[in-house]
Amino acid sequence: MKKLLFFLCLFLSFSLSAQKVEHGALVGIGLGFPVQTDTPYEEFADGKISLEEYATYYGYDNNVKLDGSIGYRFRFLTERRYFFDLDATIGFQRLEAYKRKVYVAGVTDEDEAGIPGKSFREFVMPISLSASWNYKFTDKFHAGLGVAPTLYVQPQAVFDLAVLAKVGYQVSKHCELGLTYQYGCLDVLKHFNEGPALGRRGHLSDLMFSVYIPFVIK
Repeated sequence: MKKLLFFLCLFLSFSLSAQKVEHGALVGIGLGFPVQTDTPYEEFADGKISLEEYATYYGYDNNVKLDGSIGYRFRFLTERRYFFDLDATIGFQRLEAYKRKVYVAGVTDEDEAGIPGKSFREFVMPISLSASWNYKFTDKFHAGLGVAPTLYVQPQAVFDLAVLAKVGYQVSKHCELGLTYQYGCLDVLKHFNEGPALGRRGHLSDLMFSVYIPFVIK
């Protein structure tokens, strides 16, 4: 958290020294990649958890069928080849999951056990404020790195801290195309465990294609 605050303070100091500021709409669509953490069979094998506790775990197959975002970008331009972006976005994802029972041997044999799997859907809504440092390789092409503190408000209120890498290409003065990969560093899926999702653990990441349309250029 201290490193995050330091980064944001550093970003703010650089932003205040910017020579030009532009801002505009940001729309994105992409692919989500839930990174499922395996059920802790090794912990059971090492005797760290009991058979009764291990038997309460389920395995999950998670897939994101829809991933998009809308937001607003502030771009702080300098007289050099680097600049800074501050993006405020609201995302939406439709997460489809299949729950299956986990067994001591680490395999699933639902037919023999008579325990059918269960499919369910969830609506995931992250609100994030990302800050990135970007470098212009040419007048039109740039790449950058940054962080994105994120608050998931659906299906539960959960905080995540993501890191990101992105590239962008300026098609015209009022249109820029971008591609951003974002990886959540915290285990947010363990908090999405109400209802049918008991025992799930893992991270969320996505690859987003975006269109940035500047409205105001100073």
